[in-house]
Amino acid sequence: MSDIDYDALKKRGFLRQRQDGFFLLRTRMASGKYTKEHLLALSEISGKYARGILHATTRQGIEIPFIRFEDIDNVERDIKAAGVHIGASGPRIRATTCCPGNNWCKSGLIDTFALFGKIESGLGIRCGIDLPHKFKIAISGCPNTCTRAQASEIGIHGQVDVSGPQKRIGYAVYLGGCGGKIPHTGFKLNKIFTEEELLPLIEKVVTFYKQYAKPRQRLAFLIEEIGKDKFLKDCGLQK
Repeated sequence: MSDIDYDALKKRGFLRQRQDGFFLLRTRMASGKYTKEHLLALSEISGKYARGILHATTRQGIEIPFIRFEDIDNVERDIKAAGVHIGASGPRIRATTCCPGNNWCKSGLIDTFALFGKIESGLGIRCGIDLPHKFKIAISGCPNTCTRAQASEIGIHGQVDVSGPQKRIGYAVYLGGCGGKIPHTGFKLNKIFTEEELLPLIEKVVTFYKQYAKPRQRLAFLIEEIGKDKFLKDCGLQK
């Protein structure tokens, strides 16, 4: 199997396992929402081409391990026919995670699913876009930050803005968080943003990162390299 392009397979959502000859497939759905039909299809595909195992990932996707290399094309065809999206690995935007927000959580302040849709469909910032290194976005409906907004490149949560005479619900934003061997906690911007302010902010940060980060450099380390104030100024987030 020495002639296999493992990087190309990563882009298609298939990752090499520690067991020789086997791959796992990462799938994703918008806002982590899988329907009954999706789950039944994934179960059938896993039973047909793998070992009948479905595993829930930390980024709200479902992966199928123990797929043989010769079955990859058939698995990919069946997954797409079932309406399930392929996930991504490597130097790319990962699946955006979000809690239910105010769709059914009693603590939720914002519609996380709607915001997810505006980021992916409106801005075109979606899972699988090539970047210098992995890049993660997390959305939480309230300050409980169940999706660990502080630990992603861009973290967002709903928050009540009490700075003015009228309380309003807006968006708190963290930048530069990451996990890994040297984890970083993102820093919180000192403003509660409106949606009209938030979406351009996200676009500016992703664009800046794509343009200036070195290969395999997470956003946290880019910010460390150039300095927080310069980063915010160059992104147009601070005068």
